[in-house]
This record gives sequence, C-alpha cells and structure tokens, in this order.
Amino acid sequence: EKDRGDTMQLITSLDVGNEEIKVIVASAYNNKCHVLASTSIRSSGIKKNTIYNDRKLRETIKLAITKTEEKISMKIKEVILLIPATTSKMTIETGLVDVRDGVVRGEDIKRALTDAKNDSYADDREFVSALPISFTVDDNLSVSNPIGEEGEKLFVKAVISTSLKSEIYPLIQLVSSLGISIVDIVHKSQADYYAINNSSLDRKLGCIINLGGDVTTVSIFNKGIMIKNSYIPLGSSSVDKDIAFVYKVPIKTARHLKETFALAVPRYADKYDSVDVENEEKKKITINQTEISKVIESRLNEILKLAKNEINRLTKREISYIIIVGGISELAGFNYIVEDVLGRNAYCLNMQEMGARHNKYTSAFGATQYFYKKCLLQEEDISCFPSEMASVFLSPKKRSTGNENMVHRFLHHFYDK
Repeated sequence: EKDRGDTMQLITSLDVGNEEIKVIVASAYNNKCHVLASTSIRSSGIKKNTIYNDRKLRETIKLAITKTEEKISMKIKEVILLIPATTSKMTIETGLVDVRDGVVRGEDIKRALTDAKNDSYADDREFVSALPISFTVDDNLSVSNPIGEEGEKLFVKAVISTSLKSEIYPLIQLVSSLGISIVDIVHKSQADYYAINNSSLDRKLGCIINLGGDVTTVSIFNKGIMIKNSYIPLGSSSVDKDIAFVYKVPIKTARHLKETFALAVPRYADKYDSVDVENEEKKKITINQTEISKVIESRLNEILKLAKNEINRLTKREISYIIIVGGISELAGFNYIVEDVLGRNAYCLNMQEMGARHNKYTSAFGATQYFYKKCLLQEEDISCFPSEMASVFLSPKKRSTGNENMVHRFLHHFYDK
C-alpha cells in the first residue's frame, strides 16, 4: 500500500481568537505542511474566549473564510477548529484491543485510542484529543508507531484531553451554522507545539506561553504532549489599554502605535524619535518612542512574571525550554524581556513558514501539522477538500484555462506574502 505521506492533500484550520481570526490552508506532503494561503482579520463578538455577540462573530468568521476562498479560488467546506484550553483537563488512560488481521493497521490504532477514552471523563466535558504516549503489541517493547507490527493484542497508553462543553459548544455551533463542517478540534496550546516541535523537543519537558489578545495561556509539555495548562486573564489588549489610558488616545490608535512605532524595551528605543497623533479630545500630541516603550515594558513584565509563577505552580520539575508565541511577541526587543524575566532557556518563536511568517499564526499552522500526523498514524483520509478539487488544484496536467487563472491568482497572493 502506498504511504499516505507520499500523497499531497489540502488542510484548512480556523483559529477564532479574541483579537484576530486566522485561517490557514496548507498542503500536506512528506510529513510536512506548507502554507498555501493565510488570512487574519480583527475579531468581533468574542472576549476572553466567551462569545457575547453571535451575529458579529459569525460575520467576522465568514469574512475570514471568504477572503481565504478568494485566495485559493475554492470553497472551504471543512475545517479543523482550534478551541481554547482554559478549561482543558488531561488524564493518562489505557486502551486494549484485538489486532484484527494479525498486523497492526491504522484502524486498530483508532480502536485502541477509542477504548482509552471511553468512560474517562464526566458528562459535562467533551472529548478533544487522544495523544498516544506509547503502543505495545503483545509483549514486545513499546513503540511510538506500531503500524506493520505483527501480533494479536494492541495496548496503548495515551493522554486524553477534554474541555467543558459550556466553553466549546457555542463556538462549534456557530461555525457549523455557517455551513462549515468541523472535521476535528484541537486545543490551541497543543497546536502551538506542533508548529515548533522537533526531535530534540520531543524528548524534553518544557513550556509554551501563548500571549493572546485577552488571555495568556501557559502550557507544560512532556515529550510533545500537553500535560498541564493554566491561563492569565491578560494579553496584548492590556498593552493597548495602557497606551490608550496614558496618552488619552483611542484604542485603535494605541494598537497602531504598538504595532508600528513602539518597542518592547525602552533601552533600545530612540529617545529622539517621536510621532504626532490626535488624542480623544482631537488635540495633536507628541509621543516619544522611549516613553511609550516604557509603558509597554511595564505591562509585558507583569504578564511574564505571572506566567513564571504559573510555571512554578504547574510543575516542580526542571524544564528545558520556554517558548513564547502570539502576535505581540513580534515586537522589537521582546526577547530581551523574556530573557530578563524567564531566564536564558526562554525565547520567542520566530515563525519562518513561508506564507505565515508571523507568530500570530502559530496555533493555526500547528493545527494543520497536528491533523496531518494524526491522520497518517490512523491511516485516514486527510484532505479538507473534495478529492477532485484538490486534484485539479495540485496537478498541473489537469488544469484547464480557467484553472490557470485560479493558480495565477493564488501565486500572486502567495508571493505578495
């Protein structure tokens, strides 16, 4: 049978954040995902992972999907939906099944993981993921991937992740109301890991801190699997509010100053550099780069110190790495605050995936990697698009004149990135 990893497929992920909605379409091939299109727009109708206006949020999700469809000239009907990890709970469970044909296949793995999750969580919680720690075939040594192993019994040890239904059902129902099928869900924190993982991190205990819009998530990973999680009700929007308060400017102006003018640390700012803006009283004021950077540094220090306290609360073991993700980590000089507060084994991610070279896309991109690897392990179909559509899009020999225009538009968007 041909290795499914040798067949290119298309995957779409949807990350509904408190600050921005991100959509990524990626091609999955040879154990790696490559971004074909990415979209990011401002969120509306959601705050601190709680939907307060269904109509506004539905409109912004629909807009993000539509913009992505225009870039790839295909309709998006299925997505992997990222969900917050604020009420996540992880337990270690085991499963045991008979190997049906004497040789382990993906279906056997799927049944073993299903057995592990059965009756492992309360009625008010929803199953999110089952991440295998190890497999054992009969009495042989444990392996990470048992496909092709001969035996009669397959045993799995796995981490079962769940979330409160009350937290994730409203978002699932809202996305479904747009006529979009959800083929899988994954915690944003776990998706973050799949965006950065490598063979070295897969052997270590570490932490990922995601500085979102309203919430900062602190997650502990052991050999690539999230085992503990916590959150802080502060994020990049707190920085915007500080700037708006100090300089009496609108939030939109504060956000623009943060993203285009200020630095994360004042010691590298230019004390002679300044910008003129209009405050809420319609008066022109001058903002100095060093002074505004002090405002930002103060808040970021607070958030990272709180995150450090959460790490110490979540685990007493020595961790090997701390990686910071989230859009605000792109601020110039952010790494210096990270090292000052969290130590030398901490650093900001630098997303280098072509088509999504910004840390705000970490979760959305990681979700495509997570889904791809999960499907490979269970030998399941991968693509979120009908096979005939994906085939036409990916195969030059099958493109008609109309499809050539489609590819031209796609490539124009891609290289603009």
